[in-house]
Amino acid sequence: MKRPTIRLTLAPYLTDGEASGVRVTYTLSGLRFDTGQTLCKLPDLLFGIDGAKVAADGIHATDELGSLTLTHIRDEPTPSFTMRRWTTQRATKGDITVDYAAPVRIVDFSTANGPLFDLRAEGCGISAGGLSFLALPEQDAVFDTQTQWDLKELPVGARGVSSHGEGTMRRITTLESLTFTFYMAGVLHSYPEEPDPTYGMFWLSEPTFDASLIGQQGRILYEEMCRFFREQAPGFRIFVRKHPYRGLGGSLLPGSQGYMFGWGDTETHTTEELTRLLAHETVHNWPMLDGVGHDPSQVSWYNEGIAEYYSMFIPHRAGLLSDDDFLRLLNKRARGYYANPLQSLSSAAAAELYWKDWRAQRVPYGRGLLYLIDTDHRLRQASQGARSLDDVVLTILERDRAGQKVTLDDWLELVTDEMGESAKTAFEAMMSGEPVLPDLDCLMPRFAAIESPIDEFDIGFAYFSFRTGTVSGLVETSEAAKAGVRDGDVIVHGPAAHTINGGNLTEVALTLRRCGEVLDLAYQPRGKKVNGVQWAMSPNS
Repeated sequence: MKRPTIRLTLAPYLTDGEASGVRVTYTLSGLRFDTGQTLCKLPDLLFGIDGAKVAADGIHATDELGSLTLTHIRDEPTPSFTMRRWTTQRATKGDITVDYAAPVRIVDFSTANGPLFDLRAEGCGISAGGLSFLALPEQDAVFDTQTQWDLKELPVGARGVSSHGEGTMRRITTLESLTFTFYMAGVLHSYPEEPDPTYGMFWLSEPTFDASLIGQQGRILYEEMCRFFREQAPGFRIFVRKHPYRGLGGSLLPGSQGYMFGWGDTETHTTEELTRLLAHETVHNWPMLDGVGHDPSQVSWYNEGIAEYYSMFIPHRAGLLSDDDFLRLLNKRARGYYANPLQSLSSAAAAELYWKDWRAQRVPYGRGLLYLIDTDHRLRQASQGARSLDDVVLTILERDRAGQKVTLDDWLELVTDEMGESAKTAFEAMMSGEPVLPDLDCLMPRFAAIESPIDEFDIGFAYFSFRTGTVSGLVETSEAAKAGVRDGDVIVHGPAAHTINGGNLTEVALTLRRCGEVLDLAYQPRGKKVNGVQWAMSPNS
């Protein structure tokens, strides 16, 4: 049977010399839509950020019979998406052409940091995850796809790149894969400077760090991970975006073969910090579980925990990370886990707060990491050292490569086969919010753990105060109150989100405005003591 086809053209456009959007045009062949069927869909809101604000009447479509009248519909919101649809008012005939303009999202210093999927301008260039601006049909079929760039409005020397390659890309894939792809166009800087078929890092604005060095480090990490994950078709691209606001972070889309990371020039980022971010995001290219009913709380402990785990363990095994650096990273992550007061919430309850409280965003990272370290130890015990977490993860990856939808059931089946019913008990305890305290010999013979009391991280007032810009919910007995913070204080300057939600911030420095007076205050965000685990070199190593 002949495959349906899509021929997609992306044409960035400028207003007063600055990128202001992308004109999207595509032609579909081999498809027919009945009256009332969805021709295309686009998120209005995705993971707490705005999708491209295409006008309700802004999508134009034609077929062999002429113009297609479309009806705009907005779905009921879900925890992850608020989706818009355009449905046909008559049945279609023959090839269908769709055309619309997707405007960039306007951001400034006050914008909250979030997933890096939105269509964003950076000078005369653009960057985005496809799901934020590509209004495509709702089809599960495999397509013959072609994506090309029209860069005539951009300056001489402009390039168009996606996470699957530079220039025109022809692939046999799904429409979802086109949306789960990153795109960047403009006068790009890159490492390596010349197009490479398997790896590249791209940026529009000259960063405050050595981007070429980071790109080189990223390539070394990627090649080492390809060896571990048995990658047979290497191909990976990293896109670097400059924020007008404070914040550092990365975002990956399943199957995208790349990711976006963003930085702000109000902070200094070290090579080590950025390399660790790259390592985490690169792991996401492989072992992922599919959420049941698109509920991320079911599998985020795995998807984020695996990225935390292998971003340290693979470089350490390969000699790219020294024992001292490995221990420092591991202990920092463990402190962040034990110090986070929301770790006692169930995974579902933490997911409800994910976009409201920065601490909730870190729950799956630390919880997943410590649970996986513990699971690896128990797998080794149950098999007398013959089996480990690696075996389970690679089996999950093999199933995914075979085209299976790999879910939580697969994880529980595999670990239960290895360890018996105790595997389910440990999993349910982790998901319910019980603290994960691995055995002290879990990383022996090289590293020994010790029980360590850890100060719970306590900012002293409601976290949403950083979003509203005004202190509220002050705890009168907190270190913040003792330092002089008061309800109603306007937050002129405070810590960046990524430094707060990591749980390792040792001092909170605030610039506040109160009754016309500007105050500079600092305090240690300490709460009650909690039980935790830290590691050191084993005396026998």
